[in-house]
Amino acid sequence: MDADYVIDLHSHTGEGIEYLYYFRNREDSANLFLLNYAILFDEYDGDAFDESFIKPWLALENALLKLTEQKMIFDKEAWTLELGTGMQMNPNSVTKGVCGIKNYLTQKSILEIQDLTQLKTISHQTNFRSLSQLKKYWSPVGGMILSKAALGTSVTQGDLLYQVLTFNKIGELPTTVHVYAEKTGLVYDISINNSVNEGEFVLATM
Repeated sequence: MDADYVIDLHSHTGEGIEYLYYFRNREDSANLFLLNYAILFDEYDGDAFDESFIKPWLALENALLKLTEQKMIFDKEAWTLELGTGMQMNPNSVTKGVCGIKNYLTQKSILEIQDLTQLKTISHQTNFRSLSQLKKYWSPVGGMILSKAALGTSVTQGDLLYQVLTFNKIGELPTTVHVYAEKTGLVYDISINNSVNEGEFVLATM
């Protein structure tokens, strides 16, 4: 692909906050999108569009580092922006995405927008996470989800994330299964479905 920058726009299949995926040594540029969170691709799955574009450049940077013992970063960048909830238009998410993209392209001298200055970019601080830090939670049994942690909630290890009201076929009363946070994090993605089968996705933390 004959490009220097690739921006892939996504929305969640469930409900999600706004954030972006980025690659190593691109933190300064990630901050230009003015989003609160960014996730580093420190693990590769081979399926992402932005990954297929930038991976050869990252490999070349590695090769040159080994050859010259000098760190070299090419002006090649790829991003995936996750902008809110899927299956519906979220005006706030759209506004954040458009504002961030305009700022990024302006600071890269691709666009000229007079009312965009570097002051907002300098004052903004993105919170960086790694893909390997993410934790997904799946329903241990089939049933109905109760008391699910709200999107954007900060949790610590041991906090209750959700309950599953599960039914049986032997005439006994339903039972409740409690699911607790295995690690500290922020709830950034939740399923919109409160009726689940065993092993179905419920929420994720970063």
